[in-house]
Amino acid sequence: MRETAEVPGAGAPLRARSWRPWSSAWLWGVVLLGIALPWYLSEAGLDLLPYLLTLVGGWALGLSLVNLTLRLGPRLGLAVHVSAAVAFGVVLTWATSGGGAATEALPDRARAALFLLQMAAIPAAGWVWLALIGRASEAVRRPARPKRVPEWTREGDGSVVRFPAVRMPLRHLRIAVVVIVAVLGGVLLTLLIAFDAYVVGPKMTIILAGAVLGLPAYFALTAFYRRGTIDAFVRFDGGRMLVASGDERYDLSLADVTLLRWRTDSEEAHVEVRTAEVQISLIAGLARTGKDAAAALPPLPRHVLRKLELAGLTAEQGRAKGMTTWRRDAGRPGAAGA
Repeated sequence: MRETAEVPGAGAPLRARSWRPWSSAWLWGVVLLGIALPWYLSEAGLDLLPYLLTLVGGWALGLSLVNLTLRLGPRLGLAVHVSAAVAFGVVLTWATSGGGAATEALPDRARAALFLLQMAAIPAAGWVWLALIGRASEAVRRPARPKRVPEWTREGDGSVVRFPAVRMPLRHLRIAVVVIVAVLGGVLLTLLIAFDAYVVGPKMTIILAGAVLGLPAYFALTAFYRRGTIDAFVRFDGGRMLVASGDERYDLSLADVTLLRWRTDSEEAHVEVRTAEVQISLIAGLARTGKDAAAALPPLPRHVLRKLELAGLTAEQGRAKGMTTWRRDAGRPGAAGA
């Protein structure tokens, strides 16, 4: 028996998500570039440390821009994404084809800051283009019939959804991407300096090397994680939640859950559950699936949303598309027998 899934948060008002600076990609990008700025002002911007700070800071800003396009809806988001990719291409082409001559009249500090922004634009553009390639490849691969998303079914008095997943905290994926950016950037800079290998100019060399090294490294990383795909399921029954993945099983009372994060689409589709004693994270978006199956999760059914509300959890609409977070308000214990 199939169940009808509703829009996350149906039956309860969605609370606007409070801003948490430590989880803001664009803020981290600005901070890292700010830390690197003094090196650029002293004409030492290509030293290893400021160079790595610039790479990671630029990547964080590119990530923030891509996430923004995903929140704008399919058509508008795609239009903004394509426009941003074209704009980055124009800016980087200008910067690597003699555009520096136009900045000669600027004060030294302004030229140094502009050089910092040009260097940060390289990893930002790489991430924007990579995400756009992913969008395009997904559209090309998309069959005439939509892929099958896992569905909720009734089992006894409970509701269950079964799906393949990778058992891993989402932050590990993000940290791995940052490490790849930093390590590849450091190795590339070292080789270029050691062999004086700027054949087509330093900026264009870095762009080309990013396409040759960065894209395969990212795809290799996601392929590596997909090898860890396991069978998982989530079951809601009365006031309890059962989460199973591989040989791990957690039988939790909804009254003990302090956070439930549920995202339905993209490579970051996942379920995350926290209590005072356990933290569970299953990423469905990275899992290996069949040709006709989508690496995604279905929305939570209406009656489950009601149980979460009765258990003392409040829905909070995430900035990312398809994500809702349920949190327990301070001083609001779970309702018994929810």
